[in-house]
Amino acid sequence: MAGGRFNPRLQLCALHLDFDDAHRLHGCPLIYALHLEEGVELPQGQEARPMPHSDLIVFERGDGGRCVRVQTACPHHVCVVIFCSDEHLHGNVFPDSLEPSVTPGLALLRLVPYARKGIDAFSRAVEHDGALWERAVPLLDSRLRERWAARAKRDGV
Repeated sequence: MAGGRFNPRLQLCALHLDFDDAHRLHGCPLIYALHLEEGVELPQGQEARPMPHSDLIVFERGDGGRCVRVQTACPHHVCVVIFCSDEHLHGNVFPDSLEPSVTPGLALLRLVPYARKGIDAFSRAVEHDGALWERAVPLLDSRLRERWAARAKRDGV
């Protein structure tokens, strides 16, 4: 706001760092795919940018700096964004209003295949201590134990 007036080019976004995400040298991918149901047509003017409120903002540092706004809903394309979510301030853009603005029959699939620091620590620990893995297996839920048992039986372990 400059002089009490709202700047229409500005939008709110949910900026954050994911401190519990495991660090990867080149980052982890976020994968977006736009799905348009058969027979659905985008309103005029939205053909190239059907879901601007799904855009992702990524800053150069954890405390801000320069940033990019990535269009994640790209018709006829898959969008892959690779960055370190524990080091780069980031977030999705909020819609301009609270009114529903998504065209019926339009959806954005978002895959977030990240690892947690605790999972990495556990993986490193059991890699070097087989007894730790043996102690952990009984703590897994019953469905997972059943799958492990079936796999061990199938593989003759």
